[in-house]
Amino acid sequence: MALRVGVAALAVGCSAALALGSCSSGAEPTTAPSAASSQALNEPLAGVELPPDPLQPLVPQPDEVPGGMVPLLAASGSRDAEAIAAFSADPAAAGQALAEHGFRSAYVAQYAHPSDGRVLSVVVARFADAAGARADLDSDLAASSGDLVELPTLGEASQLRRQPLPGEQPGELLTLRFRQGVTTWLLAYGARPTADPQLVAELARPLLDRTTS
Repeated sequence: MALRVGVAALAVGCSAALALGSCSSGAEPTTAPSAASSQALNEPLAGVELPPDPLQPLVPQPDEVPGGMVPLLAASGSRDAEAIAAFSADPAAAGQALAEHGFRSAYVAQYAHPSDGRVLSVVVARFADAAGARADLDSDLAASSGDLVELPTLGEASQLRRQPLPGEQPGELLTLRFRQGVTTWLLAYGARPTADPQLVAELARPLLDRTTS
């Protein structure tokens, strides 16, 4: 399936982030945060949990994401094949490809920062066997856009790309796709003016440690 979920999923995150503060608008907060609140915005969020699901441990948890990013709970949770295919430019073809590749289940986690426009979207998907997961990732990699970014291989196969982040202000969107056994991930991180590839890799590595298939 040619899953172009990076920008599509981030659009969901940006819409929610605009309600919190700012995202692709590049607007400054209407009020300056106090020193105490600024410090709080730079600390990992604790005490909040993503919607439960067997795949939930395979996405970054609220206390694992960059400081100040908050989970968008209404945009996070388990997703079926139809919902995942809807992220594609051609949902019908994507749905057919998912079925052919043996799609079983998926989970989406969305995060946004309320003031600086950072957005994180992660999609983890499980397939019936490793061959199906490999075929699905291969189709995504073939259809990926943006500039390749050098990064040591994560899992059994991975690819990191950089492209401009939509919006009026300069920004970057990093999309990391990787696979381990029957499981695939897409991790999309947007930030202004630049996004750090090492941060994306650090978010991905613990997820691999939590699965053996």
